[in-house]
Amino acid sequence: MPPLSPSRVKRATNLNLGVPLAPSWHTVALVAVILAVALTGTLLTRQGIAVPTAVASNSRIASRYLPMIVVAWSLLLYVCRAGRPRSALRALLGRGWTPHVRAGADIALGLCGWLLINAVELAWMRFLSAGVSASVSATLPVTWVEHIAWGFVAASVGFCEEVVFRGYLQAQLTACTRRASAALVLQAVLFALAHGEQGGMAMVRIALYGLALGALARWRRSLLPGIICHVLSDLGSGWLPQ
Repeated sequence: MPPLSPSRVKRATNLNLGVPLAPSWHTVALVAVILAVALTGTLLTRQGIAVPTAVASNSRIASRYLPMIVVAWSLLLYVCRAGRPRSALRALLGRGWTPHVRAGADIALGLCGWLLINAVELAWMRFLSAGVSASVSATLPVTWVEHIAWGFVAASVGFCEEVVFRGYLQAQLTACTRRASAALVLQAVLFALAHGEQGGMAMVRIALYGLALGALARWRRSLLPGIICHVLSDLGSGWLPQ
């Protein structure tokens, strides 16, 4: 499965065509890395290594926030630049905000998605008496310095994960399976597995969010509303009361 030229990458992504964006090995390597990182995080969490009872502010930023940012941008760099003569980021993002009315619609959709995710999370905690998982709780900011650092984490993770999962993987899996619905489900499953350290029930909700964000990206032929939703959701998890 040969890689596309830049012009065909743009057409395949923006029009949701079943055309490969990269060779098979490129996607297999990415999935292997995602699963390896997820498995390592899950095992460390279960052994209590990744969730200490108390973490100093400077230690939290160095041991948690910096690795999260590095991993997020490394994955984005891989899907956009590895094996390519030029960056595929613009093509992966999809349609832009021309005309301006489209910008307003995408922003509104992103805000609505964020509110919906918040509603689901609040309902989950209230009606099922489920609190924030230990792995998530140990990561959330406490001091004002951590809150500032969390802004960079949320923006990086939200942006990069949408490009990797809803941009690259969804388009590539559509080409591999020849079925958009199968690609939609597979990228959501991978998205959930990438957050395996949060526990089984959290993975179910995350998979559903991945499905919704994938459907939104396909409908709008753009990652922009999903990026807005994802970044706001990650920001809210650290900046709003839990």
